Amino acid sequence: MLIRPGITVRKFIAEDKNRLVKPVIYIIISSLIYSVLRGFLHFEDGYVSYDSSTVSSTTVIFEWVQKNYGYGNLIMGIFIILWTKLLFRKYDYNFYEILILLCFVMGIGMIILAVFGTVQGLTNTMVLKFGGMLFIVYSTWTIGQFFNGKKFMSYLKAFFAYTLGLITFSIGVLLLGYLIDLVIK
Repeated sequence: MLIRPGITVRKFIAEDKNRLVKPVIYIIISSLIYSVLRGFLHFEDGYVSYDSSTVSSTTVIFEWVQKNYGYGNLIMGIFIILWTKLLFRKYDYNFYEILILLCFVMGIGMIILAVFGTVQGLTNTMVLKFGGMLFIVYSTWTIGQFFNGKKFMSYLKAFFAYTLGLITFSIGVLLLGYLIDLVIK
């Protein structure tokens, strides 16, 4: 998963589903590891951030995502899958296969953030933002390699799919929070 992640996931889907841990379990466990380390070392992540100065449904939703990264990543993954499916529509992968890819990508990403967060928590140096950048680079590399690692366009599309997925997820949370606040008030 570290050297040839896209190819490894493609082989997992096509051939040998017993070689790797189950994808959904993997993302939940890696997110749990991240959350436990964050709880013990008290590092701030900025991975999903919100302004908690005003209480609204949006802040409550973002707080839930921040406390439940495993489930939050799965929900966020749906938005990334939709953009991936759109940008890589000529490839014949279904929703479930792209979900498997993203579970592994986001699971490794949570491990990357856990390592950088641990360094930040132990040394008080602000290195977690570099972990976040490495997470995006790793995600782009893996998704691009999964579809066609020989084409630069695959990596560009992968970057946009991941970024647009995160933006769409955030807009979705904002709209959902706004609608809930409108109904409550």
